Amino acid sequence: MYERFAHEYAVHAEQSAYNALYDRPAVLGLAGDVAGLSVFDAACGPGLYAAELLERGARVMGCDASPTFVEMARARTGGRADLRVHDLSEPLTWVPDGSCDLVLLALAPHYIDDRVALLSEFRRILTPGGAIVLSTEHPTMDWVRLGGSYFTQEPVEESLSPDRDWPIRAWRRPLTSICAEFRAAGFLIEELLEPRPVPEMADRYPEDHAALEALPAFIAFRLVPAPAR
Repeated sequence: MYERFAHEYAVHAEQSAYNALYDRPAVLGLAGDVAGLSVFDAACGPGLYAAELLERGARVMGCDASPTFVEMARARTGGRADLRVHDLSEPLTWVPDGSCDLVLLALAPHYIDDRVALLSEFRRILTPGGAIVLSTEHPTMDWVRLGGSYFTQEPVEESLSPDRDWPIRAWRRPLTSICAEFRAAGFLIEELLEPRPVPEMADRYPEDHAALEALPAFIAFRLVPAPAR
């Protein structure tokens, strides 16, 4: 979906309020100390998270369905990460079982039709003590923006930004369904985070800061494999 506006989005995401000062700090905070860890950056986009993970001492693999994004991410990381063009609806055939300490999936689960299958594939590649850190659209924000019943589960076609022609297709679903998918894939929630904007946003983007202090736009989770029964 992002291929047609990949360059525009990359410029936007590098400094935007919702990406640079909201989601990235939240997701990287949940990731914690990654020094020496093997991290798989799924839906790596233009490489903003991958570059930060490398700076923090991680070994990074990853993928994105957009060839343009992968080219950008490779350039941003200077060839230090193994980044490939890959659709997450397909198995990660080149990633060995139990080879990743952490999987990061930032602002992408809502684009996937079979999220349980994807999470199950992530479980396959995780080490026994590994974790997933992911972020997605907050179901309450979806409900406020789209109306209707909060409990609606359906794909919605709209623009990623109301000010730009960036067409996307994403799922709206309630929190109950999100958590049920985690359980179905064999994960427990270790931490749930409704991010707060970083203080810097109040100076640079005061309207966005005020909006996000009133209503969360995203929700993030740290998941760990459930023990065998």
